[in-house]
Amino acid sequence: MSAPRDWNLDCKVYVGEIGYGAAKQELEDLFSEYGPLKNVWVARNPPGFAFVEFEDHRDAQDAVDALDGA
Repeated sequence: MSAPRDWNLDCKVYVGEIGYGAAKQELEDLFSEYGPLKNVWVARNPPGFAFVEFEDHRDAQDAVDALDGA
């Protein structure tokens, strides 16, 4: 898996304020509803955030539009 800094920024979504025990699979299940994913990276130290990268920037935007503030 690529480090977050190597990802396409147009396709990357920051996910903040997630629970400390959030699992990668939970995020994959939630975000894959908006399109195919390339990568999911969950921070562990410090915990509480993640990055999700979509294959297409339009899917990333759809996810942001639907989930922002949720």
